[in-house]
Amino acid sequence: MNSGRLDKIAIVAITKRGVELGRQLKKFFPDSHLYVPAKFAGESKEYAFPPPAKKVVKEAFSRYRYLVMIMAVGAAVRLLASEIRDKRQDPGVVTIDNSANFVVSLLSGHLGGANHLTRKIASLLDAQSVITTASEGNHTIAADLLGKEFGWELEENGNLNRVSTSLVNNEPVGLYQNVGETNWWPVNRPLPANLHIFTELKALKESGCLAALVITDRLLAEEYRDLPVYTLVYRPKSLVIGIGCNRGTKSSEIEKAVTRVLSEHSLSIKSIRNIATIDRKKDEAGLLEFAQKYNLPIEYFDKETLIKANFPSSPSAAQKYLGTPSVCETAAILSSGNTSLLIPKLSYNGEITIAIARLPFDSSDRPKGGKLFLVGIGPGHPEHMTLRAKEAIRLSEVVIGYKTYIRLIEPFLSQKEVIATGMGDEVQRAKTAINLVRDGKTVSVICGGDAGIYGMAGLIGEILHEQSNRLDVEVIPGVPSLVATAALLGAPLMSDFVTISLSDYLVPWADIRRKLELAIRGDFVVVIQNPKSQKRQRHLIEAREIILQHRPNTTPVGIVSDAYRQKQQVAITDLEHMLDFEIGMNTTIVIGNSNTFAFDSWLVTPRGYQRKYDLATGASR
Repeated sequence: MNSGRLDKIAIVAITKRGVELGRQLKKFFPDSHLYVPAKFAGESKEYAFPPPAKKVVKEAFSRYRYLVMIMAVGAAVRLLASEIRDKRQDPGVVTIDNSANFVVSLLSGHLGGANHLTRKIASLLDAQSVITTASEGNHTIAADLLGKEFGWELEENGNLNRVSTSLVNNEPVGLYQNVGETNWWPVNRPLPANLHIFTELKALKESGCLAALVITDRLLAEEYRDLPVYTLVYRPKSLVIGIGCNRGTKSSEIEKAVTRVLSEHSLSIKSIRNIATIDRKKDEAGLLEFAQKYNLPIEYFDKETLIKANFPSSPSAAQKYLGTPSVCETAAILSSGNTSLLIPKLSYNGEITIAIARLPFDSSDRPKGGKLFLVGIGPGHPEHMTLRAKEAIRLSEVVIGYKTYIRLIEPFLSQKEVIATGMGDEVQRAKTAINLVRDGKTVSVICGGDAGIYGMAGLIGEILHEQSNRLDVEVIPGVPSLVATAALLGAPLMSDFVTISLSDYLVPWADIRRKLELAIRGDFVVVIQNPKSQKRQRHLIEAREIILQHRPNTTPVGIVSDAYRQKQQVAITDLEHMLDFEIGMNTTIVIGNSNTFAFDSWLVTPRGYQRKYDLATGASR
């Protein structure tokens, strides 16, 4: 796909219902452009067009990276037919039906990114994604995408279609890799049965495979002639070029030196990850120009770091002029993370020194690649879940949670391994999740409300700390129950407030009593969570008695049970009558402060505007 296109996403709708859906999509993609028939145009930011849509689709096709067409697939095909050229240039095209039941990756699924956008939109709309590319359907490697997320470059040789055909048709395909990232395939998923791994090129040559994937930084030359007829060569970013040079060395001279050493040692310039040198070269014009030409980052090291590394090096001018035994050698090793050089220091014209290090590679040590999502699902209804929460669940292979929360998200659990446990099993859930992530799985731990507020985030953080363990963890915020409760009551939390759980399962009751009394004395609005359970009937009664010691029995109280769930109950009362209502584990109680008042169905705690303004007239006091 042509990444030089000016704008990112165009959304084209042709019906009234489609326009409504387009406006909804635009909220998810604020930088997108929405094209609508003139008779349905409403907002100034919408692009109105006179029917038919043929002209606007033609213009959008050449301008945007992605084209989202809200219409039937057949209609989209007819509008696009004359514009389609090449999958490497065409934009990714996605279609959505007017009812938002199906999101279809129509064109440029791989290279154009339509498959990825399809999944994202389907997740946002709670729709079914439809992806028909062969590699997706056959659960095999997409040859045009292999290593793309790592920055690998695929050398063009005309074999892509033939190799892709072999992969999806279950024909024997060989794979050889000696450099680069090894986690290009999920470790928890079996490799395609027709993909055969070879640790030596010689074995690949003799395998009889008609197609092959070769992942290397080597220029194959003679070896290439005997490889399978249809071979694709991938260039991982595996090389670090350490460079030292005299002040004022021209970019062209640096380029000659680098290309020469690569050629002499049969290495591909496409596999350079970065340049490494001393920080004294941050303003070296020739070096900066060379790096910019090849789009290479430069990693700089100060003199002290280079000296401290103490790597063996040959005598050099660096000692005399920079005060360090070496620049190019030590910088290359430090930047690569390796312990030795692939190509020791070479000098060119007395101006430039070059050393090359290769990033460590161990084919037997594949990174696990697991990830842990700690997902706050909000009060319970799917419409109050964040988009990222839905996306994390979609990306996960395993979903773990308290059984009540799992039931709330059942529509999102298709084809997932689900582990649902009861109250009190939090530690076991946490350990199970951590162990699964260590084994390379992507796991979501589900929490009601927010994972970091009385949720699982703290427990998992404690376990990881105790185990001195590092995992890829993402905490995804959710709407906490206190926020959901406040929304249903009106505006009770407009001033300072305190949240207190009455559960003494983990915290002594004496500590809870002390905190509650301090909060009440401080005239905070108090949010009470976990107020009551089958085993804890007395705590709420005692809490009310403590509150009544410092606040009148007319103090407004809001009571919300099962916020935004089917059994939701909302009540506004006062301290005197608070216990007359049904209260349980899924109830959140808001105790007002000295300024809180109730009217109609609202509970309001003033923020203080009345001190600055006459709220009846809006005039300043």
